[in-house]
Amino acid sequence: MKRFLFIVLTLLLLAAFQAYAGERPKLKVGYAPGGGSILTLVAQDKKFFEKEGLDVELVQFASSSDGLNALNTGKIDFGVSFGTAGPLAFISKGADFTIIGGMLAGGHPIIALPENKDKFKSIQDFKGKTIATARIYTADVVWRGALKRAGIDPNKDVTIIELKNPSAVLEAVKAGKVDAGIGSSTIVMKLEQAGVAVVGWSNDLFPDHPCCRVVARGKNTVKYHETYRAFLRALIQAEKFKHEHPDSVVSVAMKYLNLDEPTARAFVLEPHQSTRVDPDTDGVKQMWDDMKSIDYVQNADNIDITKYINTTLYQEALGDLLKKYPRDRYYLDAKKRFAKRNSEDHAHH
Repeated sequence: MKRFLFIVLTLLLLAAFQAYAGERPKLKVGYAPGGGSILTLVAQDKKFFEKEGLDVELVQFASSSDGLNALNTGKIDFGVSFGTAGPLAFISKGADFTIIGGMLAGGHPIIALPENKDKFKSIQDFKGKTIATARIYTADVVWRGALKRAGIDPNKDVTIIELKNPSAVLEAVKAGKVDAGIGSSTIVMKLEQAGVAVVGWSNDLFPDHPCCRVVARGKNTVKYHETYRAFLRALIQAEKFKHEHPDSVVSVAMKYLNLDEPTARAFVLEPHQSTRVDPDTDGVKQMWDDMKSIDYVQNADNIDITKYINTTLYQEALGDLLKKYPRDRYYLDAKKRFAKRNSEDHAHH
């Protein structure tokens, strides 16, 4: 009898445990192997997702457009490192995308051969030059927007060679086919071996501009509100962890992105990049205005882009963490930054 009871209890416990285990929402997170994915990798490696009750599967994509197409067709739940320009271009074509957070700001190099390094001192120096760029990448929009603001017509005053991705831009610069190239954070780790010089950074053209955003499908942000809030809590904890333990994050980059230590170190600690989960409404709005001004998006005047940015999830996630750790300096600073960068009534230029 005792043995029978023991078996019944064991089975009941097992069933209860499975029911509990089954409740862990499974999420598929799409990423590209670049700077924009680091907080997601930290959250996975340091078990912040698990701690928040989530079961996260990472799915790698070779290009932003492949990743965004997968998000659009529901193959993944989130895109975390597909830039800002890409998601906005999809929104302009009617995709049900909502930006719920960020991953990376700034950090895209503008590159040239060492002998051409001194030819690019300011935005005016691009006039009359031949420049390679990867279309739809955030740095491309930042650069063309800056040309336009400086009174330079990107279509007439510069010869632009559009290539498929930043690696192709690096090759074109290396081969001497162009005067300079607009790179991306993904090539930062290849620059030294390639023997090219950094002549500037995207941040010089648009300080602290948003890059990789956390993007989800709009209807799901409503349907799975609590799950998505938990997802952002895990990412905010990863952001704080990276800030406090940069060396530990170097080894995460080595493990997940298959890098040697010097490359991982350069990549994680690059001072021109900042990794933050803040959605940065103001920055995204400026990026959208730039995209309209350079004809990157059509029929966009009737789109209110702020309707495609959900700041509530981030605000609640950060609030949850501050309830738990009310004196935490890092989270308090994040709260201040949020108030500064997500104002509806002013667009800063």
